[in-house]
Parts: sequence; C-alpha cells; structure tokens
Amino acid sequence: MLIVTGSDNNYVPGVLVLVASAALHNPSARFAVLDMGINPENRARIDALAHRLGVSLRRVEVSEDHFDHLLIKRDHLTRSTYLRLLIPDLFPDEDRAIYMDCDMVVMGDLSELDQVELGDALIAAVPCPSPDPLEVEATGHMLGTYVNAGLLVMNLPLWRQERVAETCMRLLSDPDRPLLSEDQSAINIIARGRMRLLDPRLNVYSDPGSYPQSADFPQAPLVLHYVVNNKPWALPTPLGRIWQFHADRIADLMPPRCKLSLRRRLSLLNRDRKMLLGLALGRGKYRIRKNTLALMNGPVTEAYLLRAARLAR
Repeated sequence: MLIVTGSDNNYVPGVLVLVASAALHNPSARFAVLDMGINPENRARIDALAHRLGVSLRRVEVSEDHFDHLLIKRDHLTRSTYLRLLIPDLFPDEDRAIYMDCDMVVMGDLSELDQVELGDALIAAVPCPSPDPLEVEATGHMLGTYVNAGLLVMNLPLWRQERVAETCMRLLSDPDRPLLSEDQSAINIIARGRMRLLDPRLNVYSDPGSYPQSADFPQAPLVLHYVVNNKPWALPTPLGRIWQFHADRIADLMPPRCKLSLRRRLSLLNRDRKMLLGLALGRGKYRIRKNTLALMNGPVTEAYLLRAARLAR
C-alpha cells in the first residue's frame, strides 16, 4: 500500500500526524511526501519520523514555482494542492497510489483502499457530503456523485495512458472555464462516470455544518479530514483531540505551534457567537450542528482515544 501526500512548509504538522496515524493502523504501508518548499529543519523532522516509526518514506522535492502558471481561488489553499497531479509521473513503477491530503488523520485499517477494484475507473473517492450546488452543476455531476479529492485511490496506468494530469492542467489554465474548486473540479470533470464511490467513513469532515442531520455523520470514521480552515495545529477545532493524540505521540518532532493571530481569535469568537445566537433563535440548523458537534467530541472521540491508546502501547 502506497500512501502519498504533499505539502509546502505551512502544512508540515499535518504531514507528520498523517504519517504517524496511518502507520499506527497500517504498519506495512509505504509513504511518500511530495515536498514543495519544505525547509531543511522540517525535512529533518519528516525523515526522523520515518526512522522512528520504522516505515518506508520517500520524500520527493518539487520546485516551488512548478505551478506558478495556475491560480488558487480559495483562501485556505496554496499551490501545493496541485501536487497530487504529479503522482502518476513521479511513481512510474506503481499501478496504484492512495493520495491523502495532509490535513487528515487515519483512524483504522485502510487495506480496503488497496483492494478496491478499479477496472476502467480513473479514481475511487468519497462523495462530498455538502458540495456547493453551483460546483456540482458546473462539473456535470449530481448530488451523491461529486467527490472530494482529499482522498483518492488513483489508477496510475490509466492516468499515464490517458494523460489525465495534462488534461487537468489544461482545464486549470483555461480562462474561459474558471473552476470553483481548482484541481478537485478538474478531477471531477474528467473522471465523471469513471469513478468508484467509497464508503463515507473514509473521508469524514470535521465541520459539523457539513452534515444535514446528525445521523448523517459516520459513526465509526476511518479517516478524518480537517477541511477548509479547521486545521488542528492552528486553532481549536471539532475532533481536534484525535489529531492532538497523534501529535503528542511524536511531540519532540513537531514544529512549534504558532500563536493564534488576532484575526483567528476574532473568527473563533464570531463562530461561537453565531452558534449561540442561532440556538437562542431556535434555528434548526444550529440545533443540528450542536448535536453533531456533541457526537463528534463525545462518543466518536472518546471511543477512538481508548482504542488508539491501547494500540499505541
């Protein structure tokens, strides 16, 4: 099983925790980190983690200006999001790669991703639980078929044979077809009708507002995804204790935590204010969000921490 992630220097805490959590539950996995401008100190941290865990980890350096011709629309992203498009050519001897965003935590056995039958499918991925309707329409999908590209099982021979990455680049460079979600949009367009849909437990969002009802939140997640600005190394966030559990296991290798900026603190206060006001006004979506949050930070977190603590001994 080959697990690949990519990062610039801003996301190194996420890379370390992703690898540590995945290796705990999948000790035979091989890892690769696509390195786009990670500084020498943080490269040393990644290499030291591989040695400590006793896992195979290849770090592949990519020029920081590699994607300078491509734009980024969403504020929480950097051009390192495009690194997944390089995987087919960077790993010419591999038939399959499991790409994972570095803001994820693995909570269980991922062997099913290594065994899912791809056939003529370009990817296997999890449908987004709350996609933007405009994005769904723009990519030609329906609700339930538009996928999040944070976790992809990639059919590498077909990607190379059909030059999928090159087609993505052309779409991303086309000023007449602006894409709302960068390469995620491009992948959804190109793989439409040629994707295997995976169990929602394999890409579970940390944002309680992503789930229309509390019952929609997967009860036994296998992969957590700290989406948008909910990065647990930067600010308090739902399901953050699970991320912190793995960070504490490798605390001496983690970069120093940055202090919250005034802007971030104000954003958190505004988030809490909206929740309290919405509850006070009896708005249903805030009641649902509160219940989902209680489920996330209560039973889901507690059950996992008990299980992981036993496994990590």
